Amino acid sequence: MLYLPIEIKTRELHGKLLLAYHALLKGKNVIIGEHSKVEEAAQIYPKGIFLCKGYPSGYMKRVVVTAKQANHMVANLDEEGLIYTDPNFYLKTRMNRKWMPYLDHVYCWGRKQQQMIERTYPEMKGKCISSGNPRFDLLTPKYRELYREESNQMKKTFGPYILVNTRFTLFNTIKGKKEKGLTPHARYIRDLYNQFVFMIKRISKDFPDITIIVRPHPAERKESYSEELRGCSNVLVENEGAVIHWLMGAEALIHNGCTTGIEAYLLEKPVFSYEPMTSPVYDVFLTQDVSIRIKDSEDLSSQLREVLKKGGRVEIPVSSVFRDYYVNVKVEGYAYLRMLDPMEKAGLETNAPVRPIAHRYPKDRRKKTRYLFPSLTEGEIQSFFNKINKIERERLCVQMFPLADRLFLLTAEGRR
Repeated sequence: MLYLPIEIKTRELHGKLLLAYHALLKGKNVIIGEHSKVEEAAQIYPKGIFLCKGYPSGYMKRVVVTAKQANHMVANLDEEGLIYTDPNFYLKTRMNRKWMPYLDHVYCWGRKQQQMIERTYPEMKGKCISSGNPRFDLLTPKYRELYREESNQMKKTFGPYILVNTRFTLFNTIKGKKEKGLTPHARYIRDLYNQFVFMIKRISKDFPDITIIVRPHPAERKESYSEELRGCSNVLVENEGAVIHWLMGAEALIHNGCTTGIEAYLLEKPVFSYEPMTSPVYDVFLTQDVSIRIKDSEDLSSQLREVLKKGGRVEIPVSSVFRDYYVNVKVEGYAYLRMLDPMEKAGLETNAPVRPIAHRYPKDRRKKTRYLFPSLTEGEIQSFFNKINKIERERLCVQMFPLADRLFLLTAEGRR
């Protein structure tokens, strides 16, 4: 049994479904869905592998201890493990020594993260694997076809558009702007937020016939941008769905420190890192390294004109350091394969189908849970698997059992 908990749907779902699909091809059973409900299911379903998504230290304690008490193997793939500004702070808050004994496998984005963990915790050598992340597998030419139809529809709906992605959660929280008690880092993010609003208004005026789509981080309050940009008729604020089809349809991406900057780079899109202010402490150099760096809105408008003139075709800078941070898929293979291989070798279970167990699952404890993961339907999962079947030239049949709201048990029925 493979347990796949999800916190942020727009970021994690498709990568986890890709991993689930290939586990099902191997005859494994999968439980996938909202994080707390997968945790609950792991207490009553068979022994398997619980794939953690990375957590702050207190949250990590609850998840790994509970999973171990249920006799599961525990693996960790930290969704925040690719970009961080301070390695020591990252290790202290997200890979604390106290929880290392609970981890049977640590899946790393690349050599840099693996070496950092093994250098700090020598006892983890042999447990760390440079695997990459299945959600980055989706950016490769093979899997881009999953999003081709949607990205073409975006172009038809909006015409040429520029995508602006944000990540200002320390200031613009789910509840709105945090004005009091700001840390120095949060004050820096507040100032960046204000600079981005100014920049968006500027390019909205400079390109009146181009749609500007602002896509806030999933943990930001979307309405903050709608209110700030109300007078800009060609600006839309959207945060629905996976980011890939938005990126594929865009003429260019503007960001500051966003993982989507790296995703756009891997999709071979023009990427601009807008840096009206800089900090050696808070800036994310890896996302800068894969981007064209811009200091002011006037220069940004000038560069965007060139991109639009060339139909989104510009020379993409080659990152000199990215290969140290992320595995080379062409050489080392897809992340889902590198993750499933050690799971296979663990040999935890027979591949016999599992059936639903009657159980009353708790309701969401926090509004934030529903905000980050509003829904999951059988139709969504089936649609994704149908597309993967087409790409893989497979005929995998999957039986889906809804166990609770946003929680499914998946078993392979074989091939049609």
